[in-house]
Amino acid sequence: MVLLLSASLQAEQEIKPIRKNAVKTTFLSFITGSAKLTYERVTIPGQSLEVTGGIIGVGFDKFENNPKGVLCRFAYKFMFLQQQETPLTGFYIKPEYAVSAFHYDAENKDRVYSSWQTVMGCAGYQWNKKMLVLDGFVGAGFGWGNPTELKYHHGFIDRRTHLTLTFGMKVGLAF
Repeated sequence: MVLLLSASLQAEQEIKPIRKNAVKTTFLSFITGSAKLTYERVTIPGQSLEVTGGIIGVGFDKFENNPKGVLCRFAYKFMFLQQQETPLTGFYIKPEYAVSAFHYDAENKDRVYSSWQTVMGCAGYQWNKKMLVLDGFVGAGFGWGNPTELKYHHGFIDRRTHLTLTFGMKVGLAF
């Protein structure tokens, strides 16, 4: 009788899946002229790998310079204050490499090519509740390449001194 009661109580307990993967989109990327999709995978407890790909020229062209190109970002997250059942939640720091390459219409109406690379250090907080993931971050780093007239590279900005800055909010699904 005790065994039957124990088994029925265990069956009633909710088994929560541990979600170690997420697919996210940068919340305001369409407003800034690009579409970005990020895949994140927990590699070991407290660490994850993040890869972002994007198409420049999709969405609202606020500068009206008709950009067309691609961007990529690669990051490795080190999570803090994390719980085992929610490995995608916590404060983090991440070194990140980002590159963008695109053509755009310059002020003199010529079609110009821009390619910019950067290595940045970012900090942020990611929250995961069931399948919903919210991720906010800021960062700065060192960049090089062929800058744009507007200093905006669809994911980070350059300050004409090789200083690059980034910030954003990602929304996605964990699985």
